Amino acid sequence: MTPVQMAEKSWWRLSLKQKITLGILAIFVFGIWALSLYVTRILRNDLQSLLADQQASTVSYVASELNQALEDRIQALERVARSIDRAMLKNPVALQQVLDRRPIYEDLFNSGVIAVGRDGVALADTPVVAGRRGTNYLSNEATRTSLAENKTVIGRPLMGRVLKQALFNINTPIRDANGKVIGALFGVINLAKPNFLDRIGEHHYGKSGGYLVVAPQHNMFVTATDKRRALQPLPPPGTNPLLDRRMQGFDGPGVAVNSLGVEILSSSSRVPVAGWFVVATLPTEEAFAPINDMQRRVLSAAVFFTLIAGILSWWLLRSQLSPMVNAARQMGEMTGTGKPLNPLPVAKQDEIGQLVGGFNELLETFEQHEALLHAERDFFSALLQQSSDGVFLFSPDDLAIREVNPSLCEMLGYQRNELLAMKLGDLVHGTLEEVRESVNQTMLHRIHRVGERSYRKKDGTSLDLEVNASLVETGGRQLIMANLRDIAERKRVDEELQRHRLRLEEMVVERTAQLRALAMELAKVEERERRAIAQDLHDDLGQILAVVQIKLTSLNVPDRNERRGDLQQRIKEVGTLVAQANRAVRSFSTQLSPPVLSQFGLVSALEWLAEEMQRSNNLLVHIYDESRSVQLDETIASSLFRTVRELLINVSKHAGVDAAEVSVLADGDKLLITVADAGTGFDAKQGLMPSADGGYGLFSIRERLGSIGGTMQIDSQPGDGTVVVVTLPLDSIKQAPANDSMATDG
Repeated sequence: MTPVQMAEKSWWRLSLKQKITLGILAIFVFGIWALSLYVTRILRNDLQSLLADQQASTVSYVASELNQALEDRIQALERVARSIDRAMLKNPVALQQVLDRRPIYEDLFNSGVIAVGRDGVALADTPVVAGRRGTNYLSNEATRTSLAENKTVIGRPLMGRVLKQALFNINTPIRDANGKVIGALFGVINLAKPNFLDRIGEHHYGKSGGYLVVAPQHNMFVTATDKRRALQPLPPPGTNPLLDRRMQGFDGPGVAVNSLGVEILSSSSRVPVAGWFVVATLPTEEAFAPINDMQRRVLSAAVFFTLIAGILSWWLLRSQLSPMVNAARQMGEMTGTGKPLNPLPVAKQDEIGQLVGGFNELLETFEQHEALLHAERDFFSALLQQSSDGVFLFSPDDLAIREVNPSLCEMLGYQRNELLAMKLGDLVHGTLEEVRESVNQTMLHRIHRVGERSYRKKDGTSLDLEVNASLVETGGRQLIMANLRDIAERKRVDEELQRHRLRLEEMVVERTAQLRALAMELAKVEERERRAIAQDLHDDLGQILAVVQIKLTSLNVPDRNERRGDLQQRIKEVGTLVAQANRAVRSFSTQLSPPVLSQFGLVSALEWLAEEMQRSNNLLVHIYDESRSVQLDETIASSLFRTVRELLINVSKHAGVDAAEVSVLADGDKLLITVADAGTGFDAKQGLMPSADGGYGLFSIRERLGSIGGTMQIDSQPGDGTVVVVTLPLDSIKQAPANDSMATDG
């Protein structure tokens, strides 16, 4: 057991008095601590604001004094620089005399003043220091800047080359009458000797605070109350975020940990003339010492008052909760010994008395609900017994059956006690995983339609039942009630409907076959009519035209008369025209229904067609017969003949070739007729579309083949020739002779 669990268990074992007492103490302690933290935080902020104002005022004064001291020195140098001209720079003795007459420099510059020429070489100094004259100071950045940029510059604190001590200088240019730089004058302040910056370093801010003078352009401390930090480089960026902000121009108050690891309260102020800033620092331990002392006193008082509050709370709770303790003891006695539940006596009409009275009312309501529960249980039991559906209750945990009704026993052939000794898996066909999944769905949705399930009867047979399950609560536990309904009759009706549907589909197929036979019969009638027309054209019109030709020929009698000769010529021409008409009628009747088709079959008709195409269209057609003399119905043979004829006409008109091939092949259960050429080809998909302007006529050919059960497949691309394959199932050929008598009538 984890420590947290042990603490929780120990807490629940405490009495109510102990819990309330500890709770009050916790609230009291929390309140005292919260108040203490709040007050100290407010006081700390107020004190910090007050100290920051004082600190800002002080550091501003110090920075102002420092700025004034630097300005005084700059002004003194500039006055002397204005009194030096080009002639003095050329006369070092005269220049030295000018500097010697200025003893004030000893107070302003503790290491003297040096005058240098335009080339940076020292010409004179006061006081005279061995080694300074003749030294070139162009390596000094401040001197070089002053000479190059014609402005006064405060130099970087560094180690002097001659004095070998820490110092910095103030440089000002020497100009001629035209304002041109002809030299420079700089004063040297030795930081190792007493100087005006010592006033900052010798003073503390508070008891343990101090000042810092920072030169941000040189990234270093100029001086400080803590002498160890003078002329030291600033800490790297990020070490002291507050110092980083001050380097960027921030001068407000702030609290931060400095590079020495001490938390300080600081403020800063700028020294404009030098580009420096002064920082006043005060450790927060000293700044907030009164607040910390007050906080310790508040906490001591909080501990004392917490003990007093705990003792008083314990005594008060013990006296006030004694009636409730007695009531709890009496309730425990009634529960433990099985005694009847009786109302508890009310000692006082306070909150505890109201609690006991509420318990008595709850006890009365509980008795009413228990009576109602018995009535509902009796009603549910009667409903369960009288239901025509099989109903049983089982536990979702172990799937054990808890209750069944007589209808279920009758359905499955078991006795009630036999079913109560079984589990759900003993009755249901299927895996345990499937049963568990169905139970989980019922637990999740409370009501679940399981659907059809197969149950095992006692005699070993299976029974298909429709199952609906729902989650119920009875006796303080959750059970699943399954309602089973016999669907054998419904399945019988469904099977009967299925049989009727299949019969209806068969009738539709039969009707479709009848319609197809009717379509074929119509095609045969059309063929008979076509043959009759051809016969009439041949027998009647042909004979009439022949007689006309004979009679017109008989008029052709020789005569010497010129007009008679003209008449004879016209009669001769009429006879010629009639003869041509006679040939056309014969050709037309032959093409509508060639006699060879009905007498000798499809292949012979195709061979005759090849001769006609050679004669009339100058198209050489090769016929290949591999049909094994398949007998075709006359109507089907006529449709196939017309199909091949139209395809060959398309070849002669559009393919741009003078030869084509036609093959007839009996392949298994189908007849294949192929028409091929090596011509220009075309877009097969576009060619099958019906066209209003005639086109290839492939759409009408495909529709005619569909009426007799045939199909047409086209393989063609522009420039690659064309292959058309007509396929006709042989079963349609075998079915055709049934109507042969109708095809030959008339």
